Amino acid sequence: MVSSRGRHRSAVRDVASRYLPVGSLRRSLASGAFWSLVGAVSSRGLMLLTTIVLARLLGKSGYGLWGLVASTVSMFAGLAGAGLSVTATKHIAQLKKTDPARAGRTLSLVMAVGLVSVMLMAVLCMVTSGWVSNRLYHTPSLSGPLKLAGLMVFFMVAAQILQGALAGFEEFQRIAYNNLVQGIVAVMVAIPMTYWLGVPGAVIGMAIAWAAAMMLNLRETLRASRKHGLAIGARGMWQERHVLWSYIAPSLLTSVVAAPAPVLGLSLVMQTEGGLAGIGGLTVALRWRDLVLFIPASIKRVALPMLSRLRGENDGARFVRALWANIGLNGGVALAGAIPVALLAPWILSLYGPEFRQDWDLIAVLMVAAVFQAVNDVVTQVTACTNRMWWRFFIHIVWAGTLVGGSYWLVPVYGVRGYAWALTLAVVGHMLLNITAAIVSIRGSDGIEAAAV
Repeated sequence: MVSSRGRHRSAVRDVASRYLPVGSLRRSLASGAFWSLVGAVSSRGLMLLTTIVLARLLGKSGYGLWGLVASTVSMFAGLAGAGLSVTATKHIAQLKKTDPARAGRTLSLVMAVGLVSVMLMAVLCMVTSGWVSNRLYHTPSLSGPLKLAGLMVFFMVAAQILQGALAGFEEFQRIAYNNLVQGIVAVMVAIPMTYWLGVPGAVIGMAIAWAAAMMLNLRETLRASRKHGLAIGARGMWQERHVLWSYIAPSLLTSVVAAPAPVLGLSLVMQTEGGLAGIGGLTVALRWRDLVLFIPASIKRVALPMLSRLRGENDGARFVRALWANIGLNGGVALAGAIPVALLAPWILSLYGPEFRQDWDLIAVLMVAAVFQAVNDVVTQVTACTNRMWWRFFIHIVWAGTLVGGSYWLVPVYGVRGYAWALTLAVVGHMLLNITAAIVSIRGSDGIEAAAV
């Protein structure tokens, strides 16, 4: 006699086999999106809890200092990453089945370049801490935390590069688990360290959490490489040096242009009255924007390996269908998250402390930006899949110019709100340019062009 639980399991399997058949595009998208969603909800929930406690421990101005540290880390991380994560994802997804030897050489080259890059940027973050804190932010007390932030740069970028490799292997369940562990470590370490040491403690705690993520991602990358027959080592990796010019060089130049733009905008905010407290409110708004975008970003992580694999198989019809499916899914999920967050903004900010509540409009503005960013994040994958990375460089020049120019124009008049509006304007322009680039890329690609018309 079949139990009730057994009947339910059988019914679920029947539905899955009917609507998500094995080997189908829908099943691949649903499986990757599900595990990315699990990782997003679990890890970001824990990170959100951590940031709320940090804000209450540090106060609004103290949290503004943490926001400046985080923005500076993002700048150096952008320079250190230089598109290495995307390069690993794209080439592993495209080659792991058709040419595992080449995929192994490419991954080895990415890991070697990444090691040098993260070490250089971590040291540069430490060495320039005095200049950044005194000359750029006019806040000498930031010098110490920025020296420690070099550790965050190293572990964060290393973890992200390795996670890009795991995405190429389509190991989304492993990514979800590693993200969960990172969130747990952040709660257990960053909160007590902040209570004891303030902003420097927050930096140390977050660095430890990223170090845990890096070690787990490294272990799983090596395991997945063995599983797929990829050889990791220096032998032969220079044969794939073309990726240095085709992918890493344009990504590095893109980072050189784009990474400093938010920091320059925040330096203008620091020159306004109440700038540090304003950045505290902005940092909360940015964290909620990132929270709304994390699930779409996790789904987007599924898009690049899927599109790259279809590109490698020259399957134009499925490429276009997958692109539209990811655009709809990413934009829809972002919109579903942005609306309630914008409506509940005053209550959300009260969790951080009564002094944050007045900045509810910052969350509302950045929720608009989040929806456009979610669509943009998928569309921009097309240029990566069709080997047009240099286009991204020129598009980012426009994005950076819009953000810095808009901040220069709006911040002196409207303060931190001017920066939020400039950021939203830059995101909308970025999306429109990437849509144009995607249309041109699809029409100019063999196999995809025929499917698109």
